[in-house]
Amino acid sequence: MAFLRFSKRSYSNWEPASYVTDEIKTIINVAAGDVVGAAFMRITEAFNGGNSDATLELGDGSDTNRFITTTNSACTATGLKQGTGAGLTEMPGYMYAGTDTIDINCITDTANDATTGIVDSWIFVAKADPH
Repeated sequence: MAFLRFSKRSYSNWEPASYVTDEIKTIINVAAGDVVGAAFMRITEAFNGGNSDATLELGDGSDTNRFITTTNSACTATGLKQGTGAGLTEMPGYMYAGTDTIDINCITDTANDATTGIVDSWIFVAKADPH
C-alpha cells in the first residue's frame, strides 16, 4: 500500500490590494495528481469595518470555497481557521485531475469601510504517484 507524503505550502502576510473591492488572490499552483489533504488560514490582523460580514474563502477556479468556506472563516477577529470545505470531506483529500490554482477569495464587508486585515495560509499537498 502506498502512502501520501504531505508537505506544507504556504503564503504569508497576504493583504488585499483594496479593502472595498472583493478580490481573488492566487496563493499556490497545483498540478494533475496533487492531493490537498488539509488547509488552514490564520488571521494575523483582523479585518475591521462597519459590518462584521467580511469573509475569506479558500478554494480554486472551479469552487472558490472548496477548502475553507465563509461559514468558518469570518475574518473580523484574529485566529486560526481550519479547512472544512467539501474538498476535505473525503480522505485522504481532494485530488486534482489537471492544473489549477488555490486562491483566497476575499469578500469585503457591505459597508466597504475596512482598512486593515492580513492573513497567512497553509495548504498540505501530496503528489499521488501511481509508479
